[in-house]
Amino acid sequence: MATVSPAFAADVTLTATNAINTSSFNAALSWSNNQAPAAGNAYIVPTGLSLRTPADATTNFTFGGDSLTLNGSSLVYKGGTNINTITVNNFTWNGATINNASNSSTAFIIAGNQITVAGTGTSTVFANNATITLNAPVVGSSGTLVLSSNGSTSGRQVVLSGANTYTGNIQVNGLSGAVLTATTGKLAFALGTSGAYNTVSGTGTATPFAFNGIFTINLTGASTTVGTTYPLLVVNSMAATFGTTFAVQDWFQAGNVWVSPDGNYSFSTATGLLTVIPTDSDHDGLPDSWETAYFGNLDQTGTGDPDNDWCTNAEEFAASTNPNARNSFPDTDTDGLPDGWERHYFGSLASLPTDDPDGDYNTNLEEFTAQTDPASRLSFPDADTDQMADGWETHFFGSPASCEPGVDADGDLYSNLAEFTANTNPTNLYSSPDQDGDGLPDGWEIHYFGLANESLAQAIAHVDGTADSDGDGRSDLIEYHAGTNPKAADTAPPTLAYWRFEELTAGLVPYPQVAGAVKDVSGSGNDMITYADYTAPTYTTRAADWTVPNTRAMNRASLNFTAVAGNRYTCDNIYTPGTAPINTMVFSAYTVEASFRTTLTGTAQGIIGKGGNPTGATAPYQAPFTLKLNAANKVVAGMVDAAPAAHEVVSTRTISAGSWYSAAVTISADTLSLWLKAPGDNAYVLEGSTTISGAFPTTVANASWVIGQTEYNAAGNFTGFDSFTGDLDEIRISSRVLDASEFIATTRFTEGDSDGDGLPDAWETAYFGNLDQIPGGDYDRDGTDNLTEYRLGMIPNDGTSRFMALLSGGGIYWTSAAGFTFTVQRSTTLAAGSWQTIAVVAGEAGATFYMDPEPPAGKAFYRVILNP
Repeated sequence: MATVSPAFAADVTLTATNAINTSSFNAALSWSNNQAPAAGNAYIVPTGLSLRTPADATTNFTFGGDSLTLNGSSLVYKGGTNINTITVNNFTWNGATINNASNSSTAFIIAGNQITVAGTGTSTVFANNATITLNAPVVGSSGTLVLSSNGSTSGRQVVLSGANTYTGNIQVNGLSGAVLTATTGKLAFALGTSGAYNTVSGTGTATPFAFNGIFTINLTGASTTVGTTYPLLVVNSMAATFGTTFAVQDWFQAGNVWVSPDGNYSFSTATGLLTVIPTDSDHDGLPDSWETAYFGNLDQTGTGDPDNDWCTNAEEFAASTNPNARNSFPDTDTDGLPDGWERHYFGSLASLPTDDPDGDYNTNLEEFTAQTDPASRLSFPDADTDQMADGWETHFFGSPASCEPGVDADGDLYSNLAEFTANTNPTNLYSSPDQDGDGLPDGWEIHYFGLANESLAQAIAHVDGTADSDGDGRSDLIEYHAGTNPKAADTAPPTLAYWRFEELTAGLVPYPQVAGAVKDVSGSGNDMITYADYTAPTYTTRAADWTVPNTRAMNRASLNFTAVAGNRYTCDNIYTPGTAPINTMVFSAYTVEASFRTTLTGTAQGIIGKGGNPTGATAPYQAPFTLKLNAANKVVAGMVDAAPAAHEVVSTRTISAGSWYSAAVTISADTLSLWLKAPGDNAYVLEGSTTISGAFPTTVANASWVIGQTEYNAAGNFTGFDSFTGDLDEIRISSRVLDASEFIATTRFTEGDSDGDGLPDAWETAYFGNLDQIPGGDYDRDGTDNLTEYRLGMIPNDGTSRFMALLSGGGIYWTSAAGFTFTVQRSTTLAAGSWQTIAVVAGEAGATFYMDPEPPAGKAFYRVILNP
């Protein structure tokens, strides 16, 4: 019985691309011979066409032909919820794309005798909706192989588990990166006599590649000149990690250095370099001559670190630094931080010396100098040993000496030490711990409900957030988020929806479609959800300030969104479900606000919008409402009026990446206006207005409001939406046109004072229950009048909260606030007329310190006066 060799197989070509829900993988559809793939034939998918696997299948499949070649074409996996294996023998990729497009986000495996990368082009393995594992060995030496993972979602990797001999270049990209598995996974490198060699590289320092398997290195054509290097891995282009099972086949390990059997070559996992080295007879990664020169013998190992600079001897040898001196260390990015120290704490060299990843207000360079842990907020420089980070004290009080651990600088009944431990602002009453877990910062409760001389426990026992203290139909918790007075019914907020993103400080928005995942703190029932893991934004502690300027509510988190170019289905977004009341609302007037920090420029990005096409226009069209950035880095407010007609206002100013901005869009019956507060602005600036006819379409479909994505063209499956990359925070929709003084990022410098006494009504009501107090009065009899207590942010009904000066460190310090000045006077006798002004000092937040530069001989008396 004769068999047919693939070399003589008949060529069968796919004549048309597989449409959605169709497959030619095991069917006759679109093959040139009108038959399902079978032995004896070689199958070819031409340029631009796609071959799909059976949709939502729950079983494994084996391709029936002798071979399958993708020439500039793609294989699209559409399996079901099972992790299926797709077996293809003699699989050739020539500019091919392998795409996991599983609707259920399920991984799949490619098996077979071999995968050959051919041609000079690029072949891509795209772990789009889930992981792709290549069990079949990849062979060949031409072209480029790209291992691509979904750019916005983790857990979608390209896994190499075969004994690969491919020696073309490999590139990795995406958030999930790639994995070389232990035991079976191999990667091959070959050095040619002409100096040619293959490399593995990435497209960004955040792209991971986990090397857990075996490298094979063919040195046949390698140079023998000492000092010659070959960058087999471009480590500064990816986040490379090496597991305990990683090895270079037949080589000797010395820490993160592998030495060839003849002792003349080394490979460093830290640098990715293959280097020709002087003879290393003990295979420890250190040339014999170098060890003898620095240590006098060969007793040291490549993993040793005798100078405790976090860099091994092998790394110091490679960098030509002194292994016996802590101030001499490898620093390939010349940032003043040892490479070994950076890798130990951060896993890469991406962190800058000025960064503060643990949020203790001490830079990486300061932490290295102090030998503290830059990745832990519990480890910090503390020169004065007061259990508070020196950088934190300097940030809030100007210097460590100005911050006493037991002092309560902001009057929230928490000491500075307690606020440092809780990571709250010690100079802001409204940024304080929430000991009773009712969602109300204790400082806020003290401000509105605390009574004179109460303990903390007593002060926070009055309310629990669920009560409606002023009977206006809004709970105290809702009024806290809105920044309104919970004891005054006439201050009920006009908010229809308010998404603050304070539910978590880390991790993804709960998915899939978890009800109430993102809270609407207005109490209006407009919570948001996300569709799946690959659309879920990530919570982050980045925020514009400790508290929201207009409401004083604590701001401890925002949401980070990532867009995937060309595929709106996998871009991060959250949206109101079909039952949300706001979906069907028709507005007679409204205001939409948002704070944003983009990390991307030069492309359109959606911040918030409502879906639909009221004008019925052909694409591109204006949705009922959009707030977005355009490709020219301008802020754009778009809407459809009652006509219905589309309108836009574009900002005059451009935005920059990496900075926080706050935008407000006000829409009345006749005017659309765009406001913007940029870095350096003290208030919102009106960017532009245009005339409209009605605030909203007269009828709307039950369409969602979406954050992180705006609609402009629903034509096509993967286009028509602008998606955001960066952080979004404090997004609010109100039922009327707000005044600029009411916008979220507007600081309330003044408040209502109906009796004209210089004391805001809300302040008097909160502390005294009425407006009977006068500025010069001293309600708590602590020696500080009411006006001074108000100006300096003190508690006027607490005798322990007063304006006072104390001796400290050879000088004096006193309770103060930024924005005021103080006159310091001195007397040696206390006699009338003996007081002399010696300085006028600008106040600092919390406390101010002053030292007399020329103190008189003998005793002296000092007093501090708050200037008007």
